[in-house]
Amino acid sequence: MRNRKPTLATRQTIYIVGEGQTELFYFKHLKKLLNYRCTISPRLFENNSIVKIDKKVEELLSEDVFVICVFDADVSRRSESENKKLQRLKLKYSKNENVLLCDTLQSIEYWFLLHFEDTCRYFNSADATTKALMKYIPNYDKGRKFMENEKWVRDMTLAGKFELACERAEKHEKRESYSNLFKAAKKLI
Repeated sequence: MRNRKPTLATRQTIYIVGEGQTELFYFKHLKKLLNYRCTISPRLFENNSIVKIDKKVEELLSEDVFVICVFDADVSRRSESENKKLQRLKLKYSKNENVLLCDTLQSIEYWFLLHFEDTCRYFNSADATTKALMKYIPNYDKGRKFMENEKWVRDMTLAGKFELACERAEKHEKRESYSNLFKAAKKLI
């Protein structure tokens, strides 16, 4: 009689699809700092529109993976056609257990701001959100040189700031300014 090896439960591969450079570097640094098990590829963060994000999700789902989509919802507020695209995307994947949509209004900088203050005030633009964030990260810059340095992300994970951001985002989930990135954090733990 042959000895059988015990079967190990395999973990589904998680891919993160995002809107651009900020999201790419943020999750790349988080993966390293928090030992997240996920796949992050620059091709999945190429200045994506809602339509391009949807196509990438469809492509990945054909490979039987879990997909986390990270994007800003501010465009949907400025354009009726973009809002319709966003609503279609949300409806399309609302019952799909392999897709997690994590949008933020105005921009991902609101999520970053939640690491430092408990706020749900309305920001009328991504620039206004960035300006508020710069009170805490004075040298914050969306340029590649700043983004490549993991220090800005490391600083947001220290002293319980990351956990506070998750709690605050969940508390303000249905407000004028919101971020669903806490859902990605829960999935990646």
